[in-house]
Amino acid sequence: MRSNSYSVLQIDVLRELANIGGGNAATSISSLIGEAISMSIPKVEILHYEEVFRTIMSEETKVNAILMRMMGNAKGYFLFVATDEDSDQLINMMVPEGIPLDDEIKVSALKELVNILVSSYLNALTKLVNTNLISSVPLYTQDMFGAILSSVYMEAEEYDENIMIMKNEFHYQEEDIEGSLYFIPEPGVLDSLFNKIGV
Repeated sequence: MRSNSYSVLQIDVLRELANIGGGNAATSISSLIGEAISMSIPKVEILHYEEVFRTIMSEETKVNAILMRMMGNAKGYFLFVATDEDSDQLINMMVPEGIPLDDEIKVSALKELVNILVSSYLNALTKLVNTNLISSVPLYTQDMFGAILSSVYMEAEEYDENIMIMKNEFHYQEEDIEGSLYFIPEPGVLDSLFNKIGV
């Protein structure tokens, strides 16, 4: 199915799922760090692989990325991407004041954030369609956006050319911090999801 053939209702369902998952993630992160954070309703799009570079982010943008596999009754990859500036703000949000920020701590903080985010989305989806979905441990990398996204497709034997993008905006101490979560599914996963939901 081409990206432009998804209906408004289908995108709205994905947005509501992302909103529920994001709200649960914000609650978990707030509990972890002992401070209030919130998340805006995520902007959700389904784009063809080539459209991502034209409309979302240039291939040559340097980013920090966390990769997690989705396994179980459906398969795919979650890829969280943030610029250096947004990554630094997310790390400062996650790490208690006074702890030295060496590279290991920074990477660990980003991994924990994305682990909470992906787990919250999968829990929301699992409850909605009553299916078994789990995620792998998070892996960190830093490179040009195009190289990272291409490497995900090279690693996978067969994946859908349509990519679901959830633009997340965290609100913390009067700051807005952005990070995008990309879901790269196996062929048929999105269509199967919509069939189970009935849209």
